Amino acid sequence: MAKEPEWRWQLAIGLICIAQSFVNWDTPEGPWQAQSFTRGVIALVGLGFVYVAKYRWQFRESGLIPYLKIYHCEPQQIARVSTIDGLAAITLILLLKILSENGIFVPVPAPLILLLYAMLMFLHAAYAWLVIKGPLQDEEE
Repeated sequence: MAKEPEWRWQLAIGLICIAQSFVNWDTPEGPWQAQSFTRGVIALVGLGFVYVAKYRWQFRESGLIPYLKIYHCEPQQIARVSTIDGLAAITLILLLKILSENGIFVPVPAPLILLLYAMLMFLHAAYAWLVIKGPLQDEEE
C-alpha cells in the first residue's frame, strides 16, 4: 500500500504566506514599486501551497491535477463542501469590510486573496459535479 503523502507542512507555509497579506508590514516594493502588490504575490504563492496540501489531503496521493478516476464522492458532499467554502470566504470578506469601515486598517490584497480562494473552490466543485453527475460524466462506467 502506498504511503500517504505529507501535506501538513505545505498547509502551514501556505497559511503563513496568506496571513501576511492581512498585516501591514514593510514589504519590499519589488520591481513593480508597490508594497501591496508584493504582499499579494506572496499570498498567491501561499494559495499554491494550500492547493497542494488540500489535494494531497483530499485524494491521498501526490500530484496537482484531479483526474476523473480519483473522484469518489457523492454529489451532496460536493454541494456541501463548496457551500461551506463559499460561505466562509464571503463571511471573511464581509468581516474585513466591516473592520475597514470601523477604522481598522485591512491591507488591500487580503479580501482579493479570499475572493480568489472562494472562486477557485467554486470552480473545483463545479468541475467535480460536471464529471460525477453532470453532462460530462462517463456513460460507460
